[in-house]
Amino acid sequence: MQLDAILEVAIGLVFIWLVISVATMEVQSRISLFLGWRAEQLEKSILSMLKDEALVKKFYAHPLVIELTPKDGNGNLAKGKNGAIRKPGYIPNATFATVACEVIMNAGKEGEDVPLDTMSISEMKASMKSLAEKNPNLERINHYLMPNMEKAADDMEAKLAEYRKNTEGWFNDVMSQASNWYKTRSQWTAFWIGLLIAISMNIDTINIAQKLWQEPTARAVIVAQAQAEAQNDEPGASVSFDTAKSLNFPAGWTTTSLETTSCSLISIVDYRFVIRSAGECLAVTSLPALNNGWGLLVKLFGYLLSAAAAMQGAPFWFDILRKLVGVKPQQPETK
Repeated sequence: MQLDAILEVAIGLVFIWLVISVATMEVQSRISLFLGWRAEQLEKSILSMLKDEALVKKFYAHPLVIELTPKDGNGNLAKGKNGAIRKPGYIPNATFATVACEVIMNAGKEGEDVPLDTMSISEMKASMKSLAEKNPNLERINHYLMPNMEKAADDMEAKLAEYRKNTEGWFNDVMSQASNWYKTRSQWTAFWIGLLIAISMNIDTINIAQKLWQEPTARAVIVAQAQAEAQNDEPGASVSFDTAKSLNFPAGWTTTSLETTSCSLISIVDYRFVIRSAGECLAVTSLPALNNGWGLLVKLFGYLLSAAAAMQGAPFWFDILRKLVGVKPQQPETK
C-alpha cells in the first residue's frame, strides 16, 4: 500500500511538471515568435558562414528563400515588430545549399547574379579570383567546398552536385553548433518563464508533494487526470496554458478574510501579506509568515524545483509519465 502511494505521488508530481512545462512552452513559443529568436539565430549563423552582410541580404532576397518567408493573412510578406520583413526561422538543408552556392559563386563577379548551372568553368574561376580579393575568408572556405575546380570541365554536373553536397554538409555542421547554443538558451529561458508561472500560480513542488501524500482523494483525482493525459499521442494534448489554472491539483493562492477593512491595496499585517479586494482585507495564507525564515526558504526551493522541471520540457515529462502510468496497475471497475 505504501509503495502504491509513493508511485501515485510520483505520477502526480510528474503530471504537474508536465502541466507547467506545457504552459512554459506555450508562453516561450509566443515570445520567440513575436521576437523572432529562431529567425535571428539563423540569420546570425548564415552571416558567420558568408562573412558579409551584403551577401546575407542577397541570400534572403533569393526566390527560394523568399518562398520560405512568413506570410500574413493576405499572402504578403509578414513584417516584424520593427516594420522589417520577417526572416524564415527554418531553411531546409538542400535549399540552403542551392542558394548559398549561387550567392557565393556570384559574389566575385560583376553584374547581376546568374544561376549556378549557367556559369562556365572560366566564369567560376574568374569569380573566385575576384572573391579572394573581396572576401578571402569566404574564398578559403569555398576552396574546400569545391576542390580541384580545374578538373571540373570533365564532368561539370557531377562537380556541381559535389559542391552542393559539401555546402549542405557545411550548413549541417554550423546548424548543429547553433542548435546546441539555441537549446541552452531556450532551456534557461524556460527556467525563468517556469519560475514566473510557478510563483504566479503558487506551484510549489514541495507543498504539492506533501498535499498529495496527505490527501488520498486529491491524489486519486490527479492520478486519474495523469492517466487520461498519458493516453494521448502528444505531450499536453489535453493541457494548455488556458486550462492549467482549472486543473484539479493542490496549487494556487489561498486567502482568508480579516475582520478589519482598513488596509491598503497591498500591506503587511502580523508578518503576512494582506491585499484589498472588493472592499475586503484578505490575508494570504498559502505563503509562510514573513518572520518564518525557514518556511520562506522551503517555499522558494519549491518554486525553483518547479522552474527546473519546466526547464526539462514537456516531451521529457510526458515520456516519464507514460512509463510511470504503465507501471501502476489499473484499478478494476466496480459493478
